[in-house]
Amino acid sequence: MIYSKVFLKLHWGFYVSYPEASKAKPSFYLPPPTTLIGALSYGKYRGVDTKAFKGKAGSPALEIKVKAAASFSNEFVGGYTEDIIRSVIMYFQRKERRGDPKFRYGVVPTGKIYAPNQVVKVVYVAEMDKEELERLSWSITRLGCKECLVSVEDVEIGEAKRVKGKVKTSYYFPASVTISEEEKKNVMLVSFWDENGFIWGSAGNVVTYALPVTGYPLKSKEVEVEASEAYEVGGEYVVFG
Repeated sequence: MIYSKVFLKLHWGFYVSYPEASKAKPSFYLPPPTTLIGALSYGKYRGVDTKAFKGKAGSPALEIKVKAAASFSNEFVGGYTEDIIRSVIMYFQRKERRGDPKFRYGVVPTGKIYAPNQVVKVVYVAEMDKEELERLSWSITRLGCKECLVSVEDVEIGEAKRVKGKVKTSYYFPASVTISEEEKKNVMLVSFWDENGFIWGSAGNVVTYALPVTGYPLKSKEVEVEASEAYEVGGEYVVFG
């Protein structure tokens, strides 16, 4: 297994809405794994929006077999807010309303992470060609929607050493990972989509993750967990199980 640790400088910030959000769109504090995998796939599938998977249409990102996690850099300074945005809401309307222009738009409070020039760290762990993983890592242009632009500041490539047992991590991890009652006070639980969400027209399953972050000021912190699947990546640990 190899890893890629990507240092992404935010132009202004980013936002990724919660699953099933409609008239209210709170944002995650960190982009979920599906968003990270989608960002990595852009360098390989740019211009290809859809591929067929067992007779169903879906995102080509489903072909990228990597595991991913994110964290804020140590010097990160940012904050969460909700802007009032004019959004298309016709697909949330009843069928008889969807063609009526009166119901096309609505005012939607939208959560955003504002952190200009701040760095988000993303780790990918995969079994793939080292040169390809490095090339795709340098090709990342955004986290989430088209407006959430990023610049790749640096890419670190190395061997991902699998370990288990007690490790400390500042990257988010599945909530099923064993963690002490004391450390539970240092994480917040959120619901991410799993990779089934890459299939168009099919709702992905929701997976609960633990984020070791503080909401204000917005920062990552290190917690100790009992991992069954973790990787040492350049002096840090990412936990996937």
